[in-house]
Amino acid sequence: MTHPRSDFGASPSRGRRQRTGEAGPAAATGLRPLDAAQTPPAGPLPAAAMVGYLVLYLLLDWVSYVHPMRGTNITAWNPQAALAVALLARSPRHWWLVACSLVLAAVARGLPQFSPADTGASLMLTLGYAATAAALRHWLGAVPWVANRKAYLVFLLSAVAGAALNAALYVGSLGLFGAAPLERLPAAFMRGWVGDAVSLVVTLPVVAALAHRRRRSESAAMLLTLEWWLVCAAALLAAYAVFARPTEDQFKFFYLLFLPVAWGAARFGTVGAVWAAAAVQGLLILAVQGSPYQPLTVFELHMLMAALGATGLLLGATVDEREQAEQALRASLHAAAAADMAAALAHELNQPLTALRSYARATQLMAQQAGPAQQAGAGSLADVTTKLVGEVNRAGEVVKRLRDFFRQRGTELHLTPMAPLVDAVLQSQAVRARSAGVALQAQCDPALPPVWMDRVQIEVVLRNLVSNALDAASQRPDPHPFVRVDATLEAGRVLVAVRDSGAGVSAEELPQVFESRRSSKPGGMGIGLKISRSIIEAHEGRLWAEPGPGGHFFFTLPLAATEEAAE
Repeated sequence: MTHPRSDFGASPSRGRRQRTGEAGPAAATGLRPLDAAQTPPAGPLPAAAMVGYLVLYLLLDWVSYVHPMRGTNITAWNPQAALAVALLARSPRHWWLVACSLVLAAVARGLPQFSPADTGASLMLTLGYAATAAALRHWLGAVPWVANRKAYLVFLLSAVAGAALNAALYVGSLGLFGAAPLERLPAAFMRGWVGDAVSLVVTLPVVAALAHRRRRSESAAMLLTLEWWLVCAAALLAAYAVFARPTEDQFKFFYLLFLPVAWGAARFGTVGAVWAAAAVQGLLILAVQGSPYQPLTVFELHMLMAALGATGLLLGATVDEREQAEQALRASLHAAAAADMAAALAHELNQPLTALRSYARATQLMAQQAGPAQQAGAGSLADVTTKLVGEVNRAGEVVKRLRDFFRQRGTELHLTPMAPLVDAVLQSQAVRARSAGVALQAQCDPALPPVWMDRVQIEVVLRNLVSNALDAASQRPDPHPFVRVDATLEAGRVLVAVRDSGAGVSAEELPQVFESRRSSKPGGMGIGLKISRSIIEAHEGRLWAEPGPGGHFFFTLPLAATEEAAE
């Protein structure tokens, strides 16, 4: 299944694409969100990352090795399985690293020798992890994330089926080599299935949240709010109310642990559900390790934990999807108003721009016809009027392209290098930056290929972001104010970052920064960021901000993947 894309019509000339049709926030309701698109296999991991993976895997294996089933070493909770699946989803070529971690974990548990049965079981478990990771990667991307209910259904089915496959391969290999009695294999399969299911449903989303730039930003913003810590306090109270009771009564009150997870999901969406479920999972592990629970009780508690995690994810995905729908509706209404305004401005500005162009050309002709005595001043006048004509033409083209965009969502795409575009935008702001004492900096990756874009529209976006950054940097006292633009290649997309030394966007303002019609600028209408996001989404990219200190705005543009681009 692929992400919904707009159709591209036939172009009148070779090397040019003309695209019209709806795009933008509505596209985010598809199964694969724009920021979780499928990415090509990553390159080799650095040695430090591989060592860190092994250390973390062994640590999680040691922490979760509680009440193992005799003869199989299967526990009721296997968080290391989520770590292995996350690694293989990002980079399938590192299956050997997962196999090595399984071997080292078996040795660290104190097994007297690593038998053929253990070797076969480790290889089979590696195969199961790889199959689960391949399914998640195919449907949800290299960093699987539950962004809506469709993604939730795919994630849950993949996790449950993957956990069953892992358990079947592991237990089957033990039975094949005679390492476990046949009569114990069904119980071992059930324990392994539930253990891996809890890991994938509860722990894998935590790993995904830490591995994704946007999710890390949302998590950090959530941690800065008072309400999140109230959710944590509610989780502590609920855990005490459950686990302070006798063991036989705990199951009667386990439903209390659903309350903080539901609260976190309702308030913060999927990110809140993920971290709230992880907090409850941690409290459950502390209770299990600190009390003499029977293995069957531990198994049943983790079955309830799997249901709690799945419920929280569903609620969080529903909240996120509803918020996306509301944002799409607001964007449509705002875009309609902007379209009317753009059409009116185009109509009103067309005649003054035409008059300015005529006056400038008349001045050029007068300068050319000047006598010898006036030639010195005429040359400077001709240069000024030439620049004036260029700016008038540029202004007219901007107005025309914005009018076409808001009327038909049309984009005239050409293969355009990013570095000259960035230089042109910074040159246009250079005089203003010098007068404000702000340093303009830029760095474009020399390996960046040309990108299919509507240059005029993308220049409007970048000019708006740089202009906002200049305002922010000049208003905040700083000995070295700056605005920096970086263009790099990341996961098959061009990532443009605009950073400044200003105050930045607070965590509370972040959700509304692209929605509000209010502007902090004198005379501002509060629609620049909204229009910019609409343009980027029409290019099948994404525009977002991250909390400060300092301004951090980013947008992505996908590299061309069509036949015309390849040609």
